[in-house]
Amino acid sequence: MKIPDRVVILGDKESAVMAANKLANRTNKKEIEIIVIGKQVNVEFSDSNIFVPSSLVDHHLLKRSMNSMLHTNIEYIQDDIVSLNLKDKSLNTRGGKVVRYDYLLITNPVEGDHTTITGFSEDARTLDTIQDSLRLKEDLQNIKSGEIVIYQDGTHSRSPLIGANLCILLASHFRRNGTDKNMKITYLNSSKTIIESKSFHAKVDQVLQENGIKTVYGFKLDQLNVKNKELQTSDGTAVKYDVPIIFAPSRMKEYLTGAGFPKTDSSLIELNFKNLNVKNFPEVYVSSMEPLYISNYWNINHVELDYITAKIAHHISGYPDPEDYKGATYIDYLITEEERATNIVIDNNGEYSEGKQSKTDYLLKLYSYHSFFGSYSQGFL
Repeated sequence: MKIPDRVVILGDKESAVMAANKLANRTNKKEIEIIVIGKQVNVEFSDSNIFVPSSLVDHHLLKRSMNSMLHTNIEYIQDDIVSLNLKDKSLNTRGGKVVRYDYLLITNPVEGDHTTITGFSEDARTLDTIQDSLRLKEDLQNIKSGEIVIYQDGTHSRSPLIGANLCILLASHFRRNGTDKNMKITYLNSSKTIIESKSFHAKVDQVLQENGIKTVYGFKLDQLNVKNKELQTSDGTAVKYDVPIIFAPSRMKEYLTGAGFPKTDSSLIELNFKNLNVKNFPEVYVSSMEPLYISNYWNINHVELDYITAKIAHHISGYPDPEDYKGATYIDYLITEEERATNIVIDNNGEYSEGKQSKTDYLLKLYSYHSFFGSYSQGFL
């Protein structure tokens, strides 16, 4: 009898759960052993961001235990990872376990790094947790006039559209409550474009301009000058704020920095972009590195994980090879006008096009992976 292939998935967020469940659904359970390793007992759906109604904070869709979301044949190890040995196909946990693997999937390998921004902890608003979102929601409900400044670092690990969509949602909100003439919204991005596709960037920028939002690209935030209420770059360029919302830069998680990954001048991990596995280590896959990895094929992590789990399942159980798929790739939703969102796609030639529109609430937007069903959904409340 063939020894089952062991697939180890690193992560304790909804993306790790979704990947594990998809892999279980796509393989014969006699041919695979799936282990998920993370340090959290519960998953808080922090990607359920922008604005979450208080009534949903304790809702089971926003916070559930890891074990309750994983299929019964999937093992969850609650522990920190302290080291990874790519050559030996093994990793070590803080609790002293040595775990070997045939395939390794690293989800969310980067994390927000607020330490690079002086004054961040004193004044910045974020959407890192549900509590952060609720705090920001309260701030914005109470403000009647002023300047909202939204800064998105180009290495931020979530969707590159998150800052732009928030700008458009806020513009709609201020129009609806009649305070738009007294409110100013500025969108700052450290990169020269929101996304690599120039046509896609142009579309997003057009929608921002149509909503009266000032945009500044290539603005690399160095500090929050709390005394002067300014976001400042290292060369002294400054933008005034009343409420600063920051999507901070990302850094590699510590246990990955010494693992011996091949690197490039622009990346801490050199990937085979077509398959999202690591160069020279084809059994190791990485999802959601940073927006730098957005190509004509991939964007937000559910698309990546859908492909990666299909690829691993193909190797183990003969699941259809995702490389055979030649269609256009689903990208994300862009809020294009009040109460409407447009499904954005980019084809294999990198050309932008608009897909279907769907109705949204003007303000309350909820991303929910619904990982325990093994499927991704993106909705609006």
